[in-house]
Amino acid sequence: MVLFAILSSAFAAASRQTNKEEKEKKQPEPFKIQKITQGMGLYAIGPLSPDKKSILLIAKKPDAAPNLYVMSVGDNSIRPPLTEMKWGVAGPQWSPDNQWVAFAGFNETASFDEIFVINVKTGTLRQLTKNNFSDKEPVFSPDGKHVFYTSDESPLPDAAFGILHVASIPVGGGKPEFFTEDECSTIRPTISADGKSVLLVKISDLSGRHSLWQYGLDGKALRDLTETRYARIRAYIPGASRGMIVLWAQEEAEQQDNVYLFDPAVGQAHELPQPDLPKYTPALSPDGKLIAFIAPAGVGTQLFLYDSTTEQIKQLTFKPAKIHSPRFASNTEILFGSDREKENELFQVDLSQPFEEKKKK
Repeated sequence: MVLFAILSSAFAAASRQTNKEEKEKKQPEPFKIQKITQGMGLYAIGPLSPDKKSILLIAKKPDAAPNLYVMSVGDNSIRPPLTEMKWGVAGPQWSPDNQWVAFAGFNETASFDEIFVINVKTGTLRQLTKNNFSDKEPVFSPDGKHVFYTSDESPLPDAAFGILHVASIPVGGGKPEFFTEDECSTIRPTISADGKSVLLVKISDLSGRHSLWQYGLDGKALRDLTETRYARIRAYIPGASRGMIVLWAQEEAEQQDNVYLFDPAVGQAHELPQPDLPKYTPALSPDGKLIAFIAPAGVGTQLFLYDSTTEQIKQLTFKPAKIHSPRFASNTEILFGSDREKENELFQVDLSQPFEEKKKK
């Protein structure tokens, strides 16, 4: 009898899951979705330019490494590849004047990723770092004259290989300088929303827990924003409405990923609604009011949208697929990568065009 009850319960659960998946497949998507590319082999979507006119794409052609492209937001035109790195590029970021892009890349001779900058108009490529260390996660200083980046070349004498810190190097070339000299790892530098400080993640040497810190542009630590509330801070985005910072994090290592709105003024975080729904790779709208993110659903991973004005979450996609790297092209347009039509391509959700079901005859 016990075995029968267990089998019946398992069968009922499987039936509910199957019914849920079938219902999702038939669910009409609430907004117009358009495929932008064909045969591009989209790998990841990079950031929107400061002037909101261009967006960076990383695409991987057959038998080639992922390289960098620039797409015009106005007409979705895509220029020929901006880079031709033999082993690929990662983490591209725009300069404040929209003229340069910094990225981590592997050229023909590099054993480790190095920091490069490239001029978007002329194609002039400049390698900033060249060493036997891993240099990644570049971001331009507010004046565009330096690049902050994460490196495992420790500033501490006789430090173990692999301790990470944030460094700075002139865009015109020169010797890198240590920006952080902590005894623990510091990673993921980002410029604050007001452009007056540097935010970064510090990893506790004792517990391994992550905390978000604010540093002055001169490298002086100003304050610990989150303390050790999070086991992992995977990413963060300054510039949300009311001065909030979007956090993609885990409170405990064994818990699921979630997205939070953190208020640095009072040091408090607010979890997005539906706490049981795991949330990944958030993207913030230019006006700071909308957060797009990826979450698992009955048929793969899907795109969701949180509106801070209504505090509601809406599922935007339902077609069976794996979705990745959402980015806002404007306050009403979200780009995302997906294999929803078999190949991995670039798609766009238009929030200004609700889906209208055809009336039944």
